Amino acid sequence: MRRDNRKQNVKKERIIMIASSAFVMAALTMTGVYMKENSVQNQDDGYSIDFTGVESQAGDNQQEMGDTPQRPGNSVTVPQRGDTVQEIPEDDLDYLPMEEAGSSLVQIPGLTDGVMSEADVTSDEQLAMLEEQKANERQQEDKEEKESGSQGSGTSTPEPVREQLPATVEQPAVVDQPVLDEPVLDQPTVEQPVLAQDEPVWEEPQEVRTLAFSSDQGLVKPVMGDVLIPYSMDRTVYFTTLDQYKYNPATVYSVAEGTQVMACAEGRVASVFRNEEIGQAVTLDLGNGYQVVYGQLQALNVAEGEYVSPGQIIGSVAAPTIYYSLEGSNLYFMLEQDGAALDPQNLYF
Repeated sequence: MRRDNRKQNVKKERIIMIASSAFVMAALTMTGVYMKENSVQNQDDGYSIDFTGVESQAGDNQQEMGDTPQRPGNSVTVPQRGDTVQEIPEDDLDYLPMEEAGSSLVQIPGLTDGVMSEADVTSDEQLAMLEEQKANERQQEDKEEKESGSQGSGTSTPEPVREQLPATVEQPAVVDQPVLDEPVLDQPTVEQPVLAQDEPVWEEPQEVRTLAFSSDQGLVKPVMGDVLIPYSMDRTVYFTTLDQYKYNPATVYSVAEGTQVMACAEGRVASVFRNEEIGQAVTLDLGNGYQVVYGQLQALNVAEGEYVSPGQIIGSVAAPTIYYSLEGSNLYFMLEQDGAALDPQNLYF
């Protein structure tokens, strides 16, 4: 029993396998037929020409041409799908069909001439052909531009032709007319004012004095006041505000604020400056290396480069600086010869 069952099972399996194989083969066959029909329909893009019916219809066309007078080459009969035949004027065709269907002279735009557009691309090979075609066109355009540029650089732009005027221009004839004598009226003569010519401006020469001070001439005391801090270069003296002893190259006179200060001798104002210790100051050059420095001044009456005479007012005493705040208002007066400080007390009149 078991052997019979096994045999039956084996037979069933074989029958199932055979049926399945037959079904698969039938399905593959139907799929291949369907794909073939679709590929044929896809390849037929409207540019295919069926030349099989041309020979069969040649006799009929000759008879029609015999009956109807036509100039050769006026139209071309092109068979369409099915049994329909269409006559297309030769002027409307982009190409001329040849007598033999397999002739290499038949040119069909987009297929046989290699010129394609993006709308005609249906496969990878056609896409590659289209890219190659565009690359060739770009190379050709670049080459033409280079050639046109090289030719344009060597040629010169012709100058515009100017119309030449006739050498002689006929002038209208002038008719001589009699000249009438007009009475001359006496007109008053107007005297024109004489314009003053610009006279040259002569600059006045600057005053130049020869300064030659000497100790024999003496000095005018700049202010009438007591000595607050004497000249002392051999020993130190005490400064109240600074609260220290130090050497003093000048003579400090105790005078009220606003007291007028006089020039001690004839001299030239060498400089006007301001100092933290002595405030506003003036330096006078007396000549022969002598000069004096006035400090603690205000309301100056002189400027740099001016000459002063003995006793001339050069300014007034100002409020004391912070270096002399405890000493009070004063006049700082220093006499030097070749940069060395001198005591003026022995030179006063």
